[in-house]
Amino acid sequence: MSTPRDTPFSKVNSKTQYGRTPLESWVGTVVSYGAQKEQIESGWGWRYKVRIMGDNTQGDQITDDQLNYAYVLLPTTAGSGGAFKMRSVRISQGDFVYGVRGGGAGAPTMILGVFPRTSKQSVGDGNFANLSGFSGSLNSNTGILSGEFNEQTAPQTPGTTPVNPKNYNKSNKSDTSEKLSELGYDRNLDGKIDDAEKKLVPPRVAQDKKFDKGDPITSQQLKYILRNPNFPAGTSKKVKDEHITKVNDALNQAITQNLISKSLSDRVLRLIKRKRYDQAINIAFPPETPFSEEPAIPV
Repeated sequence: MSTPRDTPFSKVNSKTQYGRTPLESWVGTVVSYGAQKEQIESGWGWRYKVRIMGDNTQGDQITDDQLNYAYVLLPTTAGSGGAFKMRSVRISQGDFVYGVRGGGAGAPTMILGVFPRTSKQSVGDGNFANLSGFSGSLNSNTGILSGEFNEQTAPQTPGTTPVNPKNYNKSNKSDTSEKLSELGYDRNLDGKIDDAEKKLVPPRVAQDKKFDKGDPITSQQLKYILRNPNFPAGTSKKVKDEHITKVNDALNQAITQNLISKSLSDRVLRLIKRKRYDQAINIAFPPETPFSEEPAIPV
């Protein structure tokens, strides 16, 4: 497995001079995950093996695992990972992608975008086959959507009827009277909704509410459990071990509810065991980026 030190980004030389050689556009197909399993499971960065049209042909004998990797260049809105600002790349095997390359010998091939699949697209065959995006444990037997495509009309959710964007307007939207009546509001009358906020906002669970293994948990409850227990001097090992068990149960429940990832939970638990409670909370619940308004310009 290559590392950042092996890439031309950090080994600029006379043959890799960005800006001195023109960029070339290319299109290609992302090959099967099986041919890039090592990268998918444990590789660094976002890279995919791509069969590029022109470089490769339908009849060549180059196998998928022999192809080179292309690097995904993310938009600024995706984040680099700094300060936990990040969004995952959503490229699947069989996707048709567009990119550029340039910068001299050894410069990287970069993916800039992905062509959306269409409902009329066939699987095809050969080296550039349009593979299903589903692979391994990820399967399409859920019946959630009607197909693997991304168009303006979008895949249909079973049990619903899609509305053509050209035909949709306020006149054919669903009647909201029934839901409004639950708030004590008659749409035929003017005036404010009585206690609307109270009816719309679900009741909050106290952060110090007793938590037992298997109970639902809120973010505030989890944060409360992760705080420093401040055990008095002489506290038995049994009590301390029971606290670690409670923290572990709370983290597992948070994972089940998608409040926290498994990898992040493992880091938090390690910090708790080292009694680094504040650091654990800051990792599980990163503080918001401070915002300061620009001073007003005197008139």
